[in-house]
Parts: sequence; structure tokens; C-alpha cells
Amino acid sequence: MRMAVELGCSVGRVVAELAHGADEVVGVDLHFGSLRRARKLVAGERVAYNRRVVGRAYRAASVMGERLEGASFICSDALDPPLVPGAFERVVALNLIDSVSRPRQLLNVIDGLCARGGEIIVSSPYAWQSSVMDEAERFGGDDPAAALVARLREGIDLGAPYHIEDEAEVPWSLRRDARSCVSYRSHYVRGRKL
Repeated sequence: MRMAVELGCSVGRVVAELAHGADEVVGVDLHFGSLRRARKLVAGERVAYNRRVVGRAYRAASVMGERLEGASFICSDALDPPLVPGAFERVVALNLIDSVSRPRQLLNVIDGLCARGGEIIVSSPYAWQSSVMDEAERFGGDDPAAALVARLREGIDLGAPYHIEDEAEVPWSLRRDARSCVSYRSHYVRGRKL
């Protein structure tokens, strides 16, 4: 059975994509409201929400989900998910490393969940924030992307090294409202556990 997991899945968009190539997919997120929406979306239901237009003005909006089999969601901290170690052929954590209090621990969790020969997909803009983590928790100085790749290739503090199969800088925009968004360059890396 092919299994995949996404840590920090929010409303499940990537979980839905992973479901097309896996028998079972688990989405993990700490925000219960997001997971409630995710469950509705993978059940093929319409989800209504208030979309920010400008300032404090919102407009009713909705999105239609796609019914998917084999997708489930767990409300849990990505730093300590209640999942079986080594059970997943694909482990995904997109734009999460700089959003947790202990990024090295997150990498250990990703590695721990990944089966031998399995694939990890990680991305981050490395937009470290003092409100999220202490300075000492950040890694890589002025080049965290290179530090992450070296950590994976060499298996530093991980259970095994990884063969890097793909790496890129990709644009990532977060819509604030109809008139503004925040744009990032997110470092993406895909590796295979040796």
C-alpha cells in the first residue's frame, strides 16, 4: 500500500494532489477549522468562506471540493504527529520549516516518517520570525537552502542520507486581499532516502 503524508496541510490542497498517486494520504495540521474544511473538500462538498476584499471588508465566496478516497486528517502538531515511523513512501512539508518553533526537529520528524527508499518534498522561503522561533533554532546563516541540502545529503542528525533528485527556487504568493499580496521565493527540494 502506497502511503503519503503532508505536515502542515491547512485545507488539504496538497493532500488532494497526493491522493492521486497514493492509496492512503494523511494530512496533519494544528488548526482544527482548516481540517474541518479539508474534510469537506475531500468529501466533494462545497465550502463557503469569507474572502477578504480590502481592509476589513469581506465577500462571501465558496469552493467546490473533489471527492477523494483514502484521504484522512489529523489535528496534531507537526513536530510530534501520532503517526507510525517509517510508514510513508512520500512525506511533504511545504513552507513549514520557518513556521515551527524547532525546524531541526521538524526535519527529524520528516526523516522519521519516511520509509527507506521513500521521497521527501520540502520547501521554505526561510522567512525566520522571532515570534515563531528563537534565533538559535534557525540554521544556515545567510544560506539556509544550502545548509538544508547539505544536511539531507550528509544525513546530519537524521536517520539516513538523502539523494537530492530535484531542487529549485519557486515563486510563492500569499494573497492578503484584492489589492495586495506578499511574494516569496521558496526553496524547494525533493530527496530520496538512501
